[in-house]
Amino acid sequence: MEFTNINSKDIIFALDIGTRSIIGTVGIAKDKKFYVIHESYIEHKERAMMDGQIHDINIVAEEVKYIKSDLENKLGFTLTDVAIAAAGRFLKTTTARGNIKLSYEREIDKDIIRSLELTAVKNAENEINKLTEGKLYCVGYSVKNYYLNDYVITNLLSHKGENISVEVIATFLPRSVIESLYSVMEKASLNVINLTLEPIAAIEAAIPQSIRLLNLALVDIGAGTSDIAISSKNTISAYGMVSTAGDEITEIIAQNILVDFNTAEKIKKECYTKDTITYKDVLGLNNEIKSNEVINIIKPAVRKMCEEIGQKIIELNGGKAPNAVFLVGGGAHTPTLIETLAEILNLPPQRIAIKGREAVTQCVCKDNSLGSIGVTVLGIALTAMMKAGNNFIDVLLNGNTISLFNTHKNNVSDALIQAGINPKVLIGKNGKNVRFNLNGVSRIAFGTLGTNAVIKVNGKICSIDTEIQEGDNIEIIFAKNGIDASPKVLDFINSYNTISFYMNDKLTYIEPLIYINGKKVNFDARINDKDEVKIIFPKTIKEYKDEIENEKECIYYLNGKEIEESYVIKEGDRIYKKIITFENEIKNEFEHDYEKKLEYAKKDINNDYYNNENVTNNTIYVLVNGEKTYLKGKEKYIFIDIFDFIDFDLTVPKGNLVLLLNGKKAGYYDTLSQGDEINIYWE
Repeated sequence: MEFTNINSKDIIFALDIGTRSIIGTVGIAKDKKFYVIHESYIEHKERAMMDGQIHDINIVAEEVKYIKSDLENKLGFTLTDVAIAAAGRFLKTTTARGNIKLSYEREIDKDIIRSLELTAVKNAENEINKLTEGKLYCVGYSVKNYYLNDYVITNLLSHKGENISVEVIATFLPRSVIESLYSVMEKASLNVINLTLEPIAAIEAAIPQSIRLLNLALVDIGAGTSDIAISSKNTISAYGMVSTAGDEITEIIAQNILVDFNTAEKIKKECYTKDTITYKDVLGLNNEIKSNEVINIIKPAVRKMCEEIGQKIIELNGGKAPNAVFLVGGGAHTPTLIETLAEILNLPPQRIAIKGREAVTQCVCKDNSLGSIGVTVLGIALTAMMKAGNNFIDVLLNGNTISLFNTHKNNVSDALIQAGINPKVLIGKNGKNVRFNLNGVSRIAFGTLGTNAVIKVNGKICSIDTEIQEGDNIEIIFAKNGIDASPKVLDFINSYNTISFYMNDKLTYIEPLIYINGKKVNFDARINDKDEVKIIFPKTIKEYKDEIENEKECIYYLNGKEIEESYVIKEGDRIYKKIITFENEIKNEFEHDYEKKLEYAKKDINNDYYNNENVTNNTIYVLVNGEKTYLKGKEKYIFIDIFDFIDFDLTVPKGNLVLLLNGKKAGYYDTLSQGDEINIYWE
């Protein structure tokens, strides 16, 4: 199609600045296609670029000026605007993992999954920042694996679990790279109207939207880098690059047959078209070499390059090979490349194809002689055609301006990442529950529910997946976490009714008794996770005696009558207790025979000890209530023997019996010695 009377405002000018060459293309958009009008091509005279990176801004600027001037002469007017692409060489790709802890009862929804993914992307950015200074733009990420409670799972949606995580491959572009490209354009008096990434441009040209449903890989093999893009499920899911490309192959030729770099590059190209190649080496001698000899020389380097490309494709594609691979760029024609890459990816060779310009259906071009070398520049033009004037979009996020790199559809999550906001603040966590046992029964005290973030775009409630445009106003009310459970004992006492009664004419109260892990505590004691809680409300005489009095040997009376231990204490009861002493037991057994009672006790202690046949006349004296008392007739004496030698009535209790030996509380079986001081009395 011939174009006449072209309006300069309709022209799209695209530049592909590569390591080996620069291609400039001008054309117009018509019927949703890009029509190429003129092109200009130049190879770098000096190595002003290496591995896709501009090393000498001034030299590259002069070469851009040459391309610009050549096209202006063909068009008849001045070019002022240009579309360019940043090389994949600058993409920073890393793998990172994100984790979120949830309440086990909470069902996992899309917002939680998205927040989890963005947490991993944020972690990836932090890893990149350890190695790269300056601002970064996230240009894409893909999920490798989801995990539910540390087990790999295909889809987290609607599951429940306490710990979810995701592993992602995220790709970033340093802002400094963009600045060097802009500097070159400024020196060439060009205004950048669109900036994209070379792998995005290549995939835009080679893999149209209609086939991106398939899992495909696009490899742009240039001189300095091999850029890779992956498509699946109607989107470009991952980007990457390897620093092995065409120059490595050229250098192998130069080293093996002793020629300079440019001669080696010429020999490499002629391998495709000639059987025998003539050249002049660095010594000035004319030589010949067969093409198959050159191929044998470069085979190891080609295999190494294919291994790196293949491994990166598998990494970016989630650990598996894609369905097919498209190759573009000058290095795509490297001998044995397709066969070797097919072997590494375990694909049939026919699943790997070189895409030439003629296969770019969205472009109409008379001259396709540039072949696969000229595909990327067409992709740059197509990208500019769709997004002209929008290198970056600016949006407001809670009142702050955020700039986003416009290589794909941006959504709220992209703004969050660029603003450095931790995605975890979008998901409100429920307060922690406390699990414990209460009187042997499992109980749970629940924390309060958290509230998720509220996201609004231009005043309308939306989600983090909502697409955003230039000038949109994003408002986020951040999530609030629930409050952890902090249960107290009092929360689990249904009724708190104190019983008041009289015990030996003293007003007494029965209240619930609380033990946590065996330790007695108050009503307001806090219960912690896994505590063993016991709440006892004594009601019967036995419970009162065991839990409160801690007296084992007592007799209880109500209205003058002895009551059973099963008796339930009632409000206002007047109860009397009597402690059963050793003497009381003797009295009960031998109420009418005091001598027999003592003799029984002695026999009960040790019959052999009281056998008179073994007793010798051994007399000692002790002080009993201040009076000297002699003990005789036995070999040894114990405290209970004193009652054989003093007048003290044990048959009628007059209170609690006090027994002291040398000022200390005595037992009936304590041994007596000469001069001991004994006190015996009722209190």
